[in-house]
Amino acid sequence: MASPALQDSTDTKALPSTTDLRRALVDILYRRQFGAFLILGIDSLNRTPGDNMEQALKVLNSMAEFIPASNSFRIADDKFAVLFDADDVRVHKIPSSLPAVIAEQTGLRVSCGGVKISSEDYGLHPQMSDMIFSTAQCVLTRAQQHAIPDVVWLTEKSTEDILSDISLNFFREIARINAARVQRMTLESRTDFLTGLYNRRGFEAVFTRMVRRANRNGNPLALYYIDSDSLKAINDSKGHDAGDRFIVDLAQVLNDMLRASDLLSRWAGDEFAAVVENTPRARAYAIARRLNRAVDERTEGTISIGVYHGVPESTEDAFRQADSALYRVKSRGKNDIELADPV
Repeated sequence: MASPALQDSTDTKALPSTTDLRRALVDILYRRQFGAFLILGIDSLNRTPGDNMEQALKVLNSMAEFIPASNSFRIADDKFAVLFDADDVRVHKIPSSLPAVIAEQTGLRVSCGGVKISSEDYGLHPQMSDMIFSTAQCVLTRAQQHAIPDVVWLTEKSTEDILSDISLNFFREIARINAARVQRMTLESRTDFLTGLYNRRGFEAVFTRMVRRANRNGNPLALYYIDSDSLKAINDSKGHDAGDRFIVDLAQVLNDMLRASDLLSRWAGDEFAAVVENTPRARAYAIARRLNRAVDERTEGTISIGVYHGVPESTEDAFRQADSALYRVKSRGKNDIELADPV
């Protein structure tokens, strides 16, 4: 019996379009509920105006036992797509002989091709939906080219030779997209969302390598532990949006004053940390002075800086000494710098 949604349609334009299909694909992948995606091409569609819609409806109605009308989409006059949820048992009941069933009921020759692979194999990247859509179209085209009388699913044993190149490209693309996603997630986990600088986790990973390098070559480094003197006052008087803008401005000034090879991070809410490698003590002090002066001149706030200089025994040792120096600055006032005592 035909689905009411199809029986009540006067033409196939009542079906959702390709745009709707792409949105549905993105949604079902995001929910990790992808079951299958099948495209049907009517190979013998009569091109006489007015006849093709009627014939296309015959095809859709003949599939109602197997195809959920609510998930059917019109992607061309002679092509229709069906998206299955992972929990839809009907996908497992689609007979491989579906094209023959349709031909017997409608007299029309149809090719069917699609993708039916566990949603666990897909990530959440938006490109996944485009990749599945284009792959299913490639499978359908190959089914039409070889006049395959059955439903053709990617990776099925019976079609391995015919679809080997499509299958290879499909899984290679999955690997590429997922690798890029993992790389992006790794970067995001080490980056401060507001300033784009390293966060504490990202800073510690790089600083650890710097400390090891300093111990190997004996070249001293300078660690600057920087604390804003002004964020709380700006938040209290102008609101947190103004406070965020100040943090962004502060980060930009610090970044402008340091070299690309130097390390800079937003350590915490109003705290920053920076490292300059292979620098003598006098230069380390001069850099701190320039940072302090630039923030005072180019933002609406000021900073205090505790500086460690030397070859640290460990990252913890360097931070302990820089933190002690910063504490001494804060205890006597603000908007100043201090070097940690030589070890």
